[in-house]
Amino acid sequence: MPLYSHSRLSTFEKCPLQYRYRYIDRIRRDVQGIEAFLGNQVHGVLEFLYRELREGRCPSIDHLIARFNNSWADACSERIRIVKKEFTAEHYRAVGERCIAGYYSSYHPFDQDTTVGLEERVQLSLDPESRYQIQGYIDRLARIGEGIYAIHDYKTSSSLPSDRMLRRDRQLSFYEMGVRSCYPDAREVRLVWHYLAFDQTLISRRTTAELDEHRRRSIQLIDTIEAATDHPAKESALCRWCDYRDICPVQRDQYRAEMAAAGEGPAGPPEAARRTLPAGDLPAPTSHGGAVAVHRARSGRTKRSGAPAEAEQMSLF
Repeated sequence: MPLYSHSRLSTFEKCPLQYRYRYIDRIRRDVQGIEAFLGNQVHGVLEFLYRELREGRCPSIDHLIARFNNSWADACSERIRIVKKEFTAEHYRAVGERCIAGYYSSYHPFDQDTTVGLEERVQLSLDPESRYQIQGYIDRLARIGEGIYAIHDYKTSSSLPSDRMLRRDRQLSFYEMGVRSCYPDAREVRLVWHYLAFDQTLISRRTTAELDEHRRRSIQLIDTIEAATDHPAKESALCRWCDYRDICPVQRDQYRAEMAAAGEGPAGPPEAARRTLPAGDLPAPTSHGGAVAVHRARSGRTKRSGAPAEAEQMSLF
């Protein structure tokens, strides 16, 4: 049985045909959506920040912003695809700047905890026989106190989740299972999502029963995937971001018509990313449903709870 991950499971749930193209046929695409590109660039800067802190150095915010802009300019190319044509690469770059600046302002001088791992790989078994294996990478693992750990995950999404969505989050539940397996002293594990575009941090915890339910559901899903002989296309709003629209029997005609009418434009010239734009206003949260535990470092303020929203990276801005 293959090694699974949250993203692999999610791909099958979103579209079995996309799963087949990516994981069975192993069709590779040399393109990346601007939303994923933005997330990778911001993650890279925050990883650099905490690696520097572990060496006893604290980079200035100007240094981090310059590093972000230079990395963006170097990596931005025609292979970066913008689906939402009302936005430009410069818009997304400015969002990234604001995400980094807001995080820095909230947490400087970064003495709230001790970093244990960065991009730390975890692998765990969902069952006693170790047939169902899961792997993942934690953005940042920190120790808050004796036996208290925090799993930090950075989000550049333009929407906030409800409390119900956080409780259903499978990815960080997997990470908690892995942390408890690797760190026997862990008596408490906090799941921490940083919604950087809103300068908000959402915190949740899992009960043993909730973790067991995630295990059970994930095993059932893996059994479904392993038994599948047919992989039908599952049409949704996310199809616009799919790497396989050109060969998908459901989307290829529409894709070809779009290409004939407009073509896929590049994300913009790299030199444009070096220009400084006004920070502007952050996207405004919509009205919310469920209550979410929220924390803002050092501010002493209680932030608003999150909005029900799509959990997909494709919903960004």
